[in-house]
Amino acid sequence: MSAPLLSNADIADRLMGLAQLLSAEKENPYKIKAYRRAAKSIRSLSESLEELVRADADLTQYAGIGKGIAAAIRELVESGSLRKAETLRAQMSPEVVAINAYPRLDPARVLRIYKKLGIGMVEELKEKLEAGEIAAKLGARMDAHVRQALTESQEMLLYDAEPVARSLEDFLLAQRFALRVEAAGDYRRRVEVISDLRFLVETEDFPALAEKLERFGGRTERLSDGSFRLSSGILLHVQAADARNWGRELIRTTGSAAHLKKLGRLKNLSEEAEVYRALGLSFIPPELREGLDEIELARENALPVLVTLADIRGELHAHSTSSDGANSIEQMARAARKKGYEYLGITDHSQSLKIARGLPEEELWKQIRHIDKLNAASADIRILKSAEVDILADGSLDYSDALLKELDYTVCSIHSRFGLGKAEQTERILRAMDNRYFTILGHATGRLLLKRPGYEIDIDRVIEQARANGCFFEINSSPDRLDLPWMQAKLAAQAGVKIGVSTDAHSTREYDLIRYGIDQARRAGLGKDAVLNTRSWAELSRLTRR
Repeated sequence: MSAPLLSNADIADRLMGLAQLLSAEKENPYKIKAYRRAAKSIRSLSESLEELVRADADLTQYAGIGKGIAAAIRELVESGSLRKAETLRAQMSPEVVAINAYPRLDPARVLRIYKKLGIGMVEELKEKLEAGEIAAKLGARMDAHVRQALTESQEMLLYDAEPVARSLEDFLLAQRFALRVEAAGDYRRRVEVISDLRFLVETEDFPALAEKLERFGGRTERLSDGSFRLSSGILLHVQAADARNWGRELIRTTGSAAHLKKLGRLKNLSEEAEVYRALGLSFIPPELREGLDEIELARENALPVLVTLADIRGELHAHSTSSDGANSIEQMARAARKKGYEYLGITDHSQSLKIARGLPEEELWKQIRHIDKLNAASADIRILKSAEVDILADGSLDYSDALLKELDYTVCSIHSRFGLGKAEQTERILRAMDNRYFTILGHATGRLLLKRPGYEIDIDRVIEQARANGCFFEINSSPDRLDLPWMQAKLAAQAGVKIGVSTDAHSTREYDLIRYGIDQARRAGLGKDAVLNTRSWAELSRLTRR
């Protein structure tokens, strides 16, 4: 009997383990990141890497796999081990070797915990985690890192689910049994964190298609006829439908449960729009199907025309090499113009955020003059003078009013003292909004999805203060932020507070993340008028002036 195929997940885990060992050895951080990126990319591949190696295929054709990593994969498939990893393990202390069983743990952080708490084993680490000692003595961020690394993840960011879903769709369509395939469930509704993927398929031979899925990514665990566990840890559910009932089944598999409960009995029809029409409703976009007010609005033909990517006219939150960005202001501007944007706000970090190379006041003055020269030299795109200004613990802003008044607008954010209580954190933001040079509240809750919860604030009071003072929110499109969360964005819009959808781009390639922010804006029911940066700069500048 031949040995089972080495799954892509197995290979990804081994590469992550090697990255962890390299990190413990303080190897080149770019090499460590490359191994981690490759591991992430490998988990979404439909092809079996072992079969590709056996067929002598060129692995460098796949994203994230360079010559060095391709050689490591080949060595792993052919020998069952990685010589570099074995050598490193032999040189390391037993504590670090034990940590290597959990590839997502950062050895430097864990050894710091060991020293602080007087422990030396992973089992003790788990005990201290559950007892709350890590949070109490080393802070919430350290607690969150350890908890996430020790927990077998069964969730992933929408951003990370995207390549997996595309790969699955391509894989299913490539099988001669599938006539039509569509992703449904939370993914189709663009939920920020995905715990399972659901696909609707039209097929003439569902059992044969399900059998083929066991080969996805080399090897995929089959739990039942149409359910599987993917190498990423999340569940996959595949359901069959035919052309006659496709519309009904697509609504059912898309959900949400609350939406379906309100809909009631669905007619057996081929198109979603026909099913809704039979209920006396206009078509409800998937992003709105959360069982809130969408059915009542659809019955009155009063659903909002949701904002789209094509409506966005500029970027309001982007960083350059002046602080912690990867590209110069000129490069960021050229890339924004190439996307068709009319304006770009450069929002480098302010002086208190040393870890992000925040700009001292004199450096921001220099940047203002530099941007003035760039705008005078070219009319291709308007570069806006701005900054991501830290909201300090007492609610003051991180620059003097004399400097702030020279900016076109500000994005004001919290980057410190996350541990303040709800009342204190709320007062901090309210005081900041009293400053006449406060424009947009950046990533309002400070959350990092699957990493840390946000700090608590009284969102109703913050929304009311924003409305009263002429301030705004952003939906930060960074995939692990998507902050303001969609429900709070909905509340803000209902109160008449407009919202910018921005990327917080730290490189030119991150402009494309805007679509994840648009997803959340659509979930919040935002139309074009509710979004700040659907306007020309002439219109927007009048709106932001206080």
